[in-house]
Amino acid sequence: MSAFTGTGTLTRFILRRDRIRLSVWTLALAGITAATIPMLDEMFTTEEERQGRAALMDTPTGIVFGGPRYGLEDYTLGPMMANEMTMTLLIAMAVMSILHVIRHTRAEEESGRAELLRANVMGSGAPMAAALLTVTAVNLLIGGVIALALAGFDLAVADSLAYGLGLALAGITFGAIAAVCAQVSEYGRGASGLAFLAVGVLFMLRVVGDMAEPGGNLLSWLSPFAWVQQAQPFHDLRWAPLALYGLAIVALTATAHVLSGRRDLGAGLVAARPGPAEAGRLLRGVTTLQLHQQRGSIIAWTLAVLLFAVSFGTLATEVEGMFESNPDLQAVFGTDVDDVIGGFLSFVTSYTIMGAAAFGALSVLRLRSEENSGRTELVLSTAAGRVAWIGSALAVAAVSTLFVVLAGGLGMGLGAAAVLEDGAWVGRLLQAVLAQLPAALVFGALAGLLLGTAPRLTGLLWLWFGYSILATVMGGLLEFPDWMMGLSAFEILPRLPVEDFEPLHYVLYSGAVLLAGALSLVGFRNRDLAAV
Repeated sequence: MSAFTGTGTLTRFILRRDRIRLSVWTLALAGITAATIPMLDEMFTTEEERQGRAALMDTPTGIVFGGPRYGLEDYTLGPMMANEMTMTLLIAMAVMSILHVIRHTRAEEESGRAELLRANVMGSGAPMAAALLTVTAVNLLIGGVIALALAGFDLAVADSLAYGLGLALAGITFGAIAAVCAQVSEYGRGASGLAFLAVGVLFMLRVVGDMAEPGGNLLSWLSPFAWVQQAQPFHDLRWAPLALYGLAIVALTATAHVLSGRRDLGAGLVAARPGPAEAGRLLRGVTTLQLHQQRGSIIAWTLAVLLFAVSFGTLATEVEGMFESNPDLQAVFGTDVDDVIGGFLSFVTSYTIMGAAAFGALSVLRLRSEENSGRTELVLSTAAGRVAWIGSALAVAAVSTLFVVLAGGLGMGLGAAAVLEDGAWVGRLLQAVLAQLPAALVFGALAGLLLGTAPRLTGLLWLWFGYSILATVMGGLLEFPDWMMGLSAFEILPRLPVEDFEPLHYVLYSGAVLLAGALSLVGFRNRDLAAV
């Protein structure tokens, strides 16, 4: 029996087990792309409209979410797609690939199911190989459908193929990164957090490199986020940058298999510290228990958002220099550089709010896995009550979300203040993130509401979360109408410092969050634990 015995059988099983999940991802990503192509084509028909669009992509915000600015001088449909959709697609494919690989490697070991599978005729490398094969298949399918959609709108076939292949290879690379991270941590949440941290660092490298000079510098070339755009599809196609994906995938996959052979099944390369023999005085209640269990995640998310925010805050000087050296930007945005910097940083604060919202939802949804595993039943067999159990989870999630939000505002303010030599930015950006706090808390409250009333529908939470991100990031570029923008959780409240604070909207939004939390307590108290 070889190390890969049983890979084929396990691959078919994963495809059958995740057929709905993978189909939703495929239809969503390919469908959004296919729908965006005719929308952009119909919205920008004249050369003036297209070049006005290109001017937006030459702004700091456009560079962060657009890339190295290839093809702006002749901004037809192909360059428009490459500049305006690539980062969104890459981020979505990174999330999909990481979650899929962790789900079928580290999470299976953590649950004990991997040990049962290995008791049969199955090699030690089969689970990881099957996870990587399936993530490769779904990424190639998504990339292929996107390439066909582009070619179907009379875009160059070779460029369409290169673009779709680049997206697919990038998604496979992110899956290989997750496979390496799965060898490090003993727990699925830790492995996912490490993989997303790596992706965040790679994204920042691309941003800093592309902001430094047109076309990017060496930092850009260190990031998989850049290689598909460095192939310059629909501008001056070159295939060589796509070869970097192949090298990265081979190196990361080999590294993951080598590391897998150096650890025991169920263990991580970084061993978890043994806990104390007896619980401390602070672990005598359910709230402190919830906080103790999540302390690692809270610290990791807070530090990650803090570093992310500091990095973006320090880009304020790049924004300032770009604005002062570009008369076209001054003609569009005026001559007040502080307003331009404030607009850039206020938009970036949305990403810290998105990160805090994701953490809050995941923190509350831990209760579902606790319930599925039977641990909730054991806790509730003690003196702990149902309301106290879910209430403590909501409280810990809310306080932790607040910490993450404050870390984002503080980090961005400190970064901007350091490079601009103006300490007032710290206060301004702290106010900006606090003005968006209900948008970060609402997903945790909704997660509690669904757990309390309809736990099988918790997947709907992520549909709204995904739509909210899409509307916030791409809604302006795609010119979503006001009612579509209003459906985003991150567009309900104004963004400081470029917009005025609206107390009534803030109070109503906060009231809706509190109401959802209260209903979750009532629902969880009254429903059967078996209804999961």
